[in-house]
Amino acid sequence: MNINIANAAKLICAMQSKTVLVLGDVMLDRFVDGAVTRISPEAPVPVLGQSRVHQMPGGAANVACNLAQLGLRVHLIGVCGTDAAGADLAGELAAHPAIFYDSIELDSRPTSLKTRFRAGGQQILRVDDEISEDIDTAATKEFLNRALAAMDGADLVVISDYAKGALPLSLLAEIISGAKASGKTIIADPKRADVSAYAGVDLLTPNLAELQNSTKHALTSIEAIGKAASNLAKDMGFGSVLTTLSSRGMMLSKPDGTQFHDPASARDIFDVSGAGDTVVASVAGALAAGASLEDAVRLANHAAGVAVGKSGTAIVAPGEILAHLGSIPPATDWPEIATQCTTWRDGGDKIAFANGCFDLLHPGHIYLLAKAATTADRLVIGLNGDASVRRLKGTERPHQPAEVRSAVLAALPFVDAVAVFDEDTPYDLIATLQPDIIIKGGDYQADAVVGADIVTARGGKVVIIPTLDGHSTSKLIKT
Repeated sequence: MNINIANAAKLICAMQSKTVLVLGDVMLDRFVDGAVTRISPEAPVPVLGQSRVHQMPGGAANVACNLAQLGLRVHLIGVCGTDAAGADLAGELAAHPAIFYDSIELDSRPTSLKTRFRAGGQQILRVDDEISEDIDTAATKEFLNRALAAMDGADLVVISDYAKGALPLSLLAEIISGAKASGKTIIADPKRADVSAYAGVDLLTPNLAELQNSTKHALTSIEAIGKAASNLAKDMGFGSVLTTLSSRGMMLSKPDGTQFHDPASARDIFDVSGAGDTVVASVAGALAAGASLEDAVRLANHAAGVAVGKSGTAIVAPGEILAHLGSIPPATDWPEIATQCTTWRDGGDKIAFANGCFDLLHPGHIYLLAKAATTADRLVIGLNGDASVRRLKGTERPHQPAEVRSAVLAALPFVDAVAVFDEDTPYDLIATLQPDIIIKGGDYQADAVVGADIVTARGGKVVIIPTLDGHSTSKLIKT
C-alpha cells in the first residue's frame, strides 16, 4: 500500500502493543543557545551570550525516545558513567514511562556528553566529553547477558552503534547470533566503516557518507547508490540496506539488485541532529507493527521530514507524522453529524463522545481514544476550535490548526466523526448530538463532567478512563 494519512494512522495504532529492544551507545545531548554580538578581546573568537541551556537523550537513547513517542514499549540497554551526565540522562529517560532503561554503570568511563553551542539557531561549536575505547570484558559479558535475556520480550531488535565502545565486535556478533536464534528482526544503524561487523542483520541503515566509507567509492547518482548498496547487501548477508540521502530522500536496496527510492518529504530543514535516529525508530516501529519494508520506509521518510524541521535532537509525535502526510478534511458540520448519529441510533448503535484539543496527537491521546471506542459502537470526537484552544491554553496554541487536528483524528480507524466547537465547553455540541456515553480521561467525578446531565437524562452514562502517564502536548512541544 502507499502510505496516506488513513493507513499510516492504522499502522501507528498497531504499534501501541509492540516492544522494541534497543542496544547501543547512549549519550546526553546538551544545547547551549545564545547570541553572538562581539569578538573576544582575548582571541579572534566569538563571544556567546548564553540565554538557554537544555538537554535531551541522544544516540541509542534518542532512538528509544522516538519509539516511545510513537507509542511502543522500549527496553533500552546501554553503558554510562557514574557521573552527573549519567544521572541527567537517566532523569530525561525517566520522563518516558514506556522506556525501561537498563543501564550498565561504569566508574571507569564518563557518560558520553555532546554539548552544542548555537547562536541564532546555527551551531558554532560542539564539544564531546567521552571515551570511545571498547568496554572491558566484564562489562561486555554483562551487556550480552542482559541483551539475551531481553530478546524473548521484544518484537524487534535495534542496534544503534555510534562506535563509542559500548558494542565491541565480539558483542555485536553474539547479539546478532542471539537475535537470529530467537527469530527477531534486526536493524543495525552503523557508524563504523567495516560493516562486516553487522553481517546477517535484516536491515542496515547507513547515511550516504557511511555507505561511501563502507564501499570505498564516491557515489553521486541515485543509480550508483542503489547498485552499491545492493552489492553490499549481497556481499555481507544483509536482508536490505536503507541509505538515507538527506535532501534526496531514502534508497532501499536489496541483495537481488532491486531498489526503491522514496524522495525527501521535508518542507523546511532547520536542524538534522538526531534525524537518523528518527528514521531508525520509525522503520523499527512500522516493521514491528507488521508493515512491509517499503511502507516502513515511506512512513520513516515523513517522520524524518518532521524531525529536520525541529531544533535539537528531535522526537516526533504520531500527530506530526499524520499532519505531514496531508489530509482530506472530514465533515465537521454539527447538523450533518447529528443526522448521522440519528441514523446510527436507529440502527441500534450506541454512540460514545470524547472531547479535547488534541494538539499534536501523541500516544496518550491514542490510548484514550482506543479505550473510548471499546465502550460503544461509534465514537464521535468533539474538537476545540482554534479560538477555543487559545482561550484555554494561551495565545501560543494551538500548535496545529483545527482543520489539521480534525483530519488527523478522523484518520484513526476507531474514530467515526469529528465535530469542531468554538465554545469553551462542548455542552451545546453534546446537546445537539445526544450521545449515549461521554468519555473523559483523567481523575474526574462523573457528575462533574460537562454534559453528564444530558446523557444521564436519556439513560446514558459517563465513563472515566485513566490517562497514560508520561505523555502531554506541552511536554512534546518543548522537544
